[in-house]
Amino acid sequence: MIERISGRIARFTHVVPAIGAHCFIMQATSGTFRRLRADQPGLIVVRRGCKRISSNRIDLEEGPGAAIVLPMNGEWTVVNEIAAGDDYQADAFVFSPELVAAYADSNRAPLREAATFRPDADFEGALERAGRALTEADQPDTIRRHLLGEIIVRLDALGMNLRPGEGESLQDRIRALVGSDVAAEWTANRVTSALGVSEATLRRKLASSGTSLTDILVDIRMTRAVGLLQATELPINQVALEVGYESASKFAARFRERFGMAPRDIRIPAAEIARTGAELDRIGAAAE
Repeated sequence: MIERISGRIARFTHVVPAIGAHCFIMQATSGTFRRLRADQPGLIVVRRGCKRISSNRIDLEEGPGAAIVLPMNGEWTVVNEIAAGDDYQADAFVFSPELVAAYADSNRAPLREAATFRPDADFEGALERAGRALTEADQPDTIRRHLLGEIIVRLDALGMNLRPGEGESLQDRIRALVGSDVAAEWTANRVTSALGVSEATLRRKLASSGTSLTDILVDIRMTRAVGLLQATELPINQVALEVGYESASKFAARFRERFGMAPRDIRIPAAEIARTGAELDRIGAAAE
């Protein structure tokens, strides 16, 4: 179900807690997002442009009509390339761990790496029904569960089981905790109190995994920011607040440091950014 604002197609995100979400992603400028982690399993169907997913084990490239399945707790470099003279668009579905546990076949081996397939008409129909159920406010959650669960069952039939592949690590527990309220102030004391571990244990275990609490917090916030910029119409300063930055300028600097592009690059075509910059330069020169 496509939504529109003033006659144009709009980004949107519809979330139903403990069930899942449906997003319509739009990106105006090609971009590369390194070390993006899937804290919940997802399915992305490319509608316009091209998507590349790579890790140390796989390198996938797909165009319009292709679906990419992302298992839980995987980490990839993701490249979204705009279509010539246009933008990048995709439908995305996210499945809650509770829903996966209820619908995924426990006798099948879990998917361990990103995978692709071409949805047939029946699968596309299932996606349309699930998207509509998540969008419509008067739909009972029981119906939403079954319709989104149907997609999980269909993926099982294609050999793409969405159950987690291994036991939950300390980092997974931290990500789930922080992900429940990304904008909160997550101090080491608050995290360790919530998880029932000492600060020394937290530092030691994270260091052995090559990371730290600060790294995890930044990663979660930047990943969430990408999603909000791609799949909502929130102003950039509101996106900054949603991911825990009171200053939009500090958020923009951190985003550029992490991804090599400014937050506005996702929303504004490169040609328009260049033109605006040139106009500002001329205005500045005229004022001197």
